[in-house]
Parts: sequence; C-alpha cells; structure tokens
Amino acid sequence: MIGVECIFTWYWIADLCAEKGIPFVLGHALYMKAIHGGKAKNDRIDSAKIAALLRGGTFPMAYIYPREMRPTRDLIRRRNYLVRKRADLISHIQNTNSQYNHEPFGRCNITHKCRREEVLGHFEDPDVQMSMEVDFALIDQLNVQIRAMEKHVY
Repeated sequence: MIGVECIFTWYWIADLCAEKGIPFVLGHALYMKAIHGGKAKNDRIDSAKIAALLRGGTFPMAYIYPREMRPTRDLIRRRNYLVRKRADLISHIQNTNSQYNHEPFGRCNITHKCRREEVLGHFEDPDVQMSMEVDFALIDQLNVQIRAMEKHVY
C-alpha cells in the first residue's frame, strides 16, 4: 500500500498505482499535519510519519478523484479562484469609497455598467478614478471568463 499526502502532485502516483494494481490512499494534508505535527520536515521524516499513520490506522484519508473527473475539478477550482479575485476587486472599490469617507454606495450592485458613472463620480481625483476604472475593466474581463467556464462545465 502506498500512502501520499494530498499535495498538487498526487495525480501521477495515483494513476501509476492504479495501472500496477497497487493499493493507494491519499492523506488529507491539513489533518496529517495536525496529527504528526513536528518542527522538522523533510522527505525522510514525512515518509516515516506517513508509514506510522498507515500502520496505526490513523491515516486521515482524502477523496481520490477519478482520473476522468480531475480536469473538471481543476477547472471548477480555477473558477473559484477567479470569483475570489473578482470579489477582491469589488471590495477594493467599496474600501476606497470608505477610505475617502464618502457615503456608501447602497445595496445595488456597483459593478453593473449603469452604475459605473455614479461610482466614478464619488471620486474627484483622476488617479483614484483611474484605479476604479482599472478595477471595473478587470471585473468585466473576469465576468467574461467566469461565464465561459460556467457555460463549459454546466
């Protein structure tokens, strides 16, 4: 049996084990760290800890995605990353508004194109306006990419 800590490079070894008929288990990285802890970390120490967890029956298993589902999983994770980046940009616009002590934008979606002039009108300084325009341009591009991913997956 081969046990591997769940890091981004586990696909190839899982596939190799499947081809060779070797039992493979994937360990949940966060739980493994909590179980064996320790300050020193290298491959020799890690492999000894993994072997001890496997022998002792305390190996915290993670789900092994089937080979055919991994690309979709990776695409969905990438979409999630882009959604978080878009949220960061929206937060930047709202925080900049607060930083200059302006009235809040309200509950309406500030990223709608019909609201852009209103948002830009909150700021007199051309440098701040330019920063907001850059944020809006990035939000627009992220929206295009996110929609394309959703259309592809769903």
